[in-house]
Amino acid sequence: MARHWFKVVLAAAALALPAMPAAAQQPLPLAPGEAWKHKHSGISVPATLANTPRNGGTAFAEDELDVGLSFIIGDAQESLTFYIFRNTNGGVPVWFAQAQWSLENRRGIGDPVIALTPQAFTPPGQATASGLKAVYETSGSGFRSTGVALLPVGDWYVKIRASSQTRSPQALAAWMDAAMAEIGWPAAAGDESGAVPVADCSVPLAFPVAAKDVPKTAGLGLAETLGIMLKSEDGMKWLRPAPPATWCRDRSMGDNQQLYRPDDATDRYLIALGDNGRAVLVGSSVAWGLRPPPRDKASDHSIQFVEANETTLYMPQDILPSPERVGEIVNGNHVVASVSTWGANTQIRLTREEE
Repeated sequence: MARHWFKVVLAAAALALPAMPAAAQQPLPLAPGEAWKHKHSGISVPATLANTPRNGGTAFAEDELDVGLSFIIGDAQESLTFYIFRNTNGGVPVWFAQAQWSLENRRGIGDPVIALTPQAFTPPGQATASGLKAVYETSGSGFRSTGVALLPVGDWYVKIRASSQTRSPQALAAWMDAAMAEIGWPAAAGDESGAVPVADCSVPLAFPVAAKDVPKTAGLGLAETLGIMLKSEDGMKWLRPAPPATWCRDRSMGDNQQLYRPDDATDRYLIALGDNGRAVLVGSSVAWGLRPPPRDKASDHSIQFVEANETTLYMPQDILPSPERVGEIVNGNHVVASVSTWGANTQIRLTREEE
C-alpha cells in the first residue's frame, strides 16, 4: 500500500470567506497566433475561434486552476469567452444555473429573454449529453443575442459564453457549436452521466432547531481525515455525489449565491458563490463522503468552504445548521483548519483563534 502524508501547520485565526483577490488575477501568457493549451486537462484552444480572433487571457487562480480566454470582433460587437475551472464540487447543473444567473444579470447586455430553453447537449468527443446550453434574445443595449454553455471535461468544467449584436439566437447557438467543434478536446475525458437543468426543490429545507458547535477537537479529526482522503487514489472524487445526481435549487441567498441540494437530500446542501466553482458544503460528513475517525462521531455536520486549491473547515455543528447559522459561523471566523487540495503534498493548517 502506498504511503500518504500531510503536513500540519499551526496558524492564527483565519479570515472569513474572502473575495477573489485582485492580486491573484494575472494576464495569461499567450503566444501570438498560436493555440493555447491547458496544461492539466490537455484542452487546446486556437488563436482564432469560430472566425473570431483572440484578444487576451486571464488567470483567475494559480497554476491554471481557473482561466479565461476572450475572443472579440471590433468593439465587442461579437464576443466569445472560454473559461476552464477545476471541478471540486457540485455538478454541471449547479454551475450552469450559476452561469445563467451571471449572464441574465450582466450589465450592458440588455434585457435577456430566453429563446432556446436550457437543454442538454453532447459535447464533441463525448458519448452522453453531459453539457447544458441556453440562448437568449436581448434588447435595449445594442446586443441581439447572448448565450452560455457548460460541460465537464474530466476533472474540469468548461464554460463558453457568447454575445452578438448581429446574430439571431439561432445563429448564435450555431456559432457556439462551431466554436466548440474547433477546440481540441482530450480523448475520453467526458462525464458518464447526462445533465439535467436544475428545478426548484419540491419542499425547501426547514430548520426548527438551532444547531450548536461541537468540540473543536472533532473538527480537527475531520481535517485529518480530509487530508488523508485527498492523498488517496480517488483524490477529490469523494466530494462529489455519485452520478447521476439530480440537483434542485432550494433558495436564493442574494446576488449570485444560491442554495442547492443533490437528489433532494435533507442532510446536506451546497451554497454556490458566483459561477466559477467556489462553494460552501454544509451537512452530514458521512453524506458528503467524509468519514471521520470513530473518536469524532460527534462531528456529524461539517461546514466546508471549497476553493480551487484549498478547503477551509469551519466549526462542526451537532445538527444540520441553517444558512443563517452558517453565515454566523463563517462571518465570525470560526475556522478549525484549512486543507490544501492541489499540489504534490497536502498541507493541513490547524487554526488557533486569538483569545
